Amino acid sequence: MSRILAIDLGSKRIGLAMTDPLRMIASPYKTLAYRSDKQLIAEVLAIAGANAVETVVIGLPLHEDSTESEGSIRSRSFAAKLTRKGIDTVLWDERYTSRDAEESLKRCGLDRRKALAKIDSIAASYILEDYLSEIRKR
Repeated sequence: MSRILAIDLGSKRIGLAMTDPLRMIASPYKTLAYRSDKQLIAEVLAIAGANAVETVVIGLPLHEDSTESEGSIRSRSFAAKLTRKGIDTVLWDERYTSRDAEESLKRCGLDRRKALAKIDSIAASYILEDYLSEIRKR
């Protein structure tokens, strides 16, 4: 079976989360340092190829009132670049995921420095959990 990869596209760090092969569990995968879209696309393609990823869910940062943000434009552009490389992409509302991830890490007692290393991949796992929940409803 194939997996689903989720991306929390930050300006400095990129959080990744991935499902198990049965697409039941969303788990934080890793955090990448952002250098360029070209580098990030190469890394995502390598991860997708090595893990039988069929779909990539990209967080779409929207404002509270559901209007698009500057980050939305970046997410849409990145999704289009991945699609041109043959990857099936889905844009998914990511409001509150970073905040929720930060709160979870605080509850676990991690200090801010340790939390920063994990927050992006945990936010990506929240995006992926939300996406999985929605497709199960359908």
